[in-house]
Amino acid sequence: MNFPTRDWVKEPLQVLSYGGGVQSTAMLLMIKDGKIPKPDIVVHSDTGSELPETEQFIEWAYKFTISELKIPFVIVKSKYGKLHEFYLSTAAIPVIGMRHCTANFKIAPQRQFFRSIVGRRNKHMVDCWLGITTDEDRRRIDSDVKWCQNKFPLLDDNPSSRQECIELNAKYGLDVPKSGCWLCPYQGGKKWLALRTNHPELFQYALEMEEAKKAKWGGKIGLYQERPLKDLDEYVLPDSTCDSDAGCFI
Repeated sequence: MNFPTRDWVKEPLQVLSYGGGVQSTAMLLMIKDGKIPKPDIVVHSDTGSELPETEQFIEWAYKFTISELKIPFVIVKSKYGKLHEFYLSTAAIPVIGMRHCTANFKIAPQRQFFRSIVGRRNKHMVDCWLGITTDEDRRRIDSDVKWCQNKFPLLDDNPSSRQECIELNAKYGLDVPKSGCWLCPYQGGKKWLALRTNHPELFQYALEMEEAKKAKWGGKIGLYQERPLKDLDEYVLPDSTCDSDAGCFI
């Protein structure tokens, strides 16, 4: 991508990281309403494992950003391919507390793209905008690298709660589906039941992932609360209270 150059140390590249959920969509609408400034670019990390309904919404966001906001929208992908295919090929599954998904399928592809624009100096040259709202400000964390810093428009530029983001999206006629990979171990039991009902082919793929892991490595760890999905009906608990919309990103 040809991108205008400037002194990135004096004027860091401004990037809105779009996760496809409630908060990042609200940020796009706030830009349209003039409530937060325009970034230089919008970037989405495509793990290849989003729900079909989320993928459709990301297509809307792509067109809206380019046509309405006149901002470039770039989709980046991991060198490892699709998240679920990678896990099946390695006879592994994502595990709560491990950052492999985040690091290799979300952060790394974006930072590689940022580097292609700003170069490789170890000075602050990029601000990456994350959709953290006031009700979850505990998730405000510093970046682990000097050259790419985290920025929080929904905490600093236009303080907003998740509910306010939902209301803004609704004002524009948008019912934003909850984002997140369909194989995420952080999702609650009701999400897994919904996946089994609405996308049986994806649920079957998840079962195959667990079986491949068990055949090669043994153990009883599964995708739901470290329990096997084949026994889901025996121990479904109330749905996860996690409402971070791709909070695993950080």
